Amino acid sequence: MKKISRGDVFLSLFLLVFLVGAFFAFRQEAASVCYAEISVDGELYKRVQLTGHQGREELLVETARGKNLIVVEGESIRVKEADCPDKICVNMGRLTQPGETAACLPHKLLIEVKKYPSPK
Repeated sequence: MKKISRGDVFLSLFLLVFLVGAFFAFRQEAASVCYAEISVDGELYKRVQLTGHQGREELLVETARGKNLIVVEGESIRVKEADCPDKICVNMGRLTQPGETAACLPHKLLIEVKKYPSPK
């Protein structure tokens, strides 16, 4: 019979620790909720929960600089219409994943998708 070496024990322990860590990281990931934060001129205008969102919701953001029509549909958010000259914010498309952003610089509007721990 083959004897178990120190390397085998070390490798087994490393794999066990890695798998336990991955399990808890996955559980924490699954227990988080995505939100879209809409800011105007650096101030939070509205926070919309994307995780579990159903249906369609339209938000009209009007400022002295202009108007943006934001649509939350399912678990995504996008700028549908804007009266800015370049329309870059409209062309950004649907945002669904944490870290994605859309900005309308002329109107100082920013949409950021963020992940937060789910409320218990």
